[in-house]
Amino acid sequence: MKELPIGISTFPELIQKGYVYVDKTGIIYTIISKKKYYFLNRPRRFGKSLLISTFNAIFTGNKDLFVDLAISTMPYDWQTYPIISISFAGISSTTPEALENGIKRYVQKIAKQYLCILKEGTSGEMLQELVETLAKQNSVVLLVDEYDYPILQHIHDNRTAVKMRDILKNFYGVIKDLDQHLRFVFFTGVSKFANTSLFSGLNNLQDIGLKPEYNNLLGYTATEITHYFEQHIIKTANKMGCSVEQLLIDITTWYDGYQFTIEDNATKIYNPFSVLLFLDNKRFSNYWFQTGTPTFLINLLKTKNYPIQDFEYIEATENDLNIFDIDTIPLKTLLFQTGYITISHYNPKTRNYILTYPNRETTDSLIEYIFTSMTHQSGAHLNNMVADLNHAFEHDDYAHLQKILFKKMNR
Repeated sequence: MKELPIGISTFPELIQKGYVYVDKTGIIYTIISKKKYYFLNRPRRFGKSLLISTFNAIFTGNKDLFVDLAISTMPYDWQTYPIISISFAGISSTTPEALENGIKRYVQKIAKQYLCILKEGTSGEMLQELVETLAKQNSVVLLVDEYDYPILQHIHDNRTAVKMRDILKNFYGVIKDLDQHLRFVFFTGVSKFANTSLFSGLNNLQDIGLKPEYNNLLGYTATEITHYFEQHIIKTANKMGCSVEQLLIDITTWYDGYQFTIEDNATKIYNPFSVLLFLDNKRFSNYWFQTGTPTFLINLLKTKNYPIQDFEYIEATENDLNIFDIDTIPLKTLLFQTGYITISHYNPKTRNYILTYPNRETTDSLIEYIFTSMTHQSGAHLNNMVADLNHAFEHDDYAHLQKILFKKMNR
């Protein structure tokens, strides 16, 4: 039985050490064969970094890593390209100055790997020189992971966030004029900032975030879970003393439900991180909230005083889902892009998306967080209160119900 790839975001390591790999290379082949410039946003812990690493392995021409995977049966030429792969999660962004200097060091480090010496300049100028130099070998692949990380770390501080945005805007702004030197460009992140605020100089990125053909690119489908994790599911069902059929129903309730396209018949997506940790621990829990909740979301909920609303049925336009700017961050946009609500269906008459909780994990987590923020009570207190209320309703004990409510009102 293959090991579960928990915390593994490096494609060569995953393949060489025999971890379970859910094959997405058929969709990846479509991406690298169609267009040159791409943008994809997805919630944290959905496999964006592994996707970037997979692109990296493909463009280095490492065909041996892809034996028996879908792309090995397709007419790809397996050329080797110079690759500039940047993860902004690995660059200091404590201050605007730290960010600019950190980008320079990161670009300089990549240059040294290719035995290039860059002149000192702005981060954008150094990137431009590196691309032009590497393009003498072959056209260049540019991969950017966590493109929005420095902004999101300071999104609750408008002044600093704007400075971070301006640095990134200048850095990304040199890319468009390098078109003749580039083979492929791919950006990933959590949020989608408006082109006018961050990508005004790079307006040729194709946004595939809501494209139907890429709905399944990240995360797991039900078919993939039963195929790739069959032995783990059987072992978990035996451990938990239930049937495989019941276990799959419960996994669906807890971790399924994400949709990243408007199609009503679209395949629902499971949270990959939570599924892996559940199969490892053999216990249902809110794994994603504990490790995948971005700090910026918590800070914004605390500082922006968003009105509490019903998250089970929210109407939104396509603009609502896509607009994310430092000065304008609607709550529904924030929760959709961070993965706490998702697309339920699309109304073609009104042209509105209907958003709701994807699953039990996100429902429990968001309700508990809002409760603790508003009342300053612990999650354990909420659980005890819910249990008391359930008991009162199940036994038609209205005297006890009155006692509970009176007690809460007088706290």
